[in-house]
Amino acid sequence: MPTIQQHIVQVSKEAIAEFYRYALAVPQDMLEWQPMEVGQTALDMAREIAVTPIWALQAMGYLPIATDDRAAVRQEMASWLDVATCQAKAQENLEKWAEVVHSMDDAKLAETKWLPYNGGRDHSYLEMLEYVRWNATYHTGQIAYIQTLYGDKEMH
Repeated sequence: MPTIQQHIVQVSKEAIAEFYRYALAVPQDMLEWQPMEVGQTALDMAREIAVTPIWALQAMGYLPIATDDRAAVRQEMASWLDVATCQAKAQENLEKWAEVVHSMDDAKLAETKWLPYNGGRDHSYLEMLEYVRWNATYHTGQIAYIQTLYGDKEMH
């Protein structure tokens, strides 16, 4: 039976793989389309999923949050011009995140940290570990919806 940490890493990897399977099916000319000119584009989401593991490490306190680096990070993300590049970055960042998760002992999972999300409250480390999977799943639904709007009704 896998540990909780192993399970979290596995389902997160699967969710990110599913996200990119859908994102890679979006035609190049639709990657930056915004339905009704609102919301994120498919490429914006692909970029976000690529950095989500880093954001998770920052939220948990395993990596510093350098506010002066935000512009540099956004500039770097803007240089990722296709989904394949985003997928490669996601894989790289997911491995960094997975190392931390695998090294976490069970007692750490129950510890909490105050975060300003969800109205501002204490979040358990187990909850914070779910963020990577949750965000990928959430955006997979958004990509699938965008696909139906431009006529792609296939499950990818």
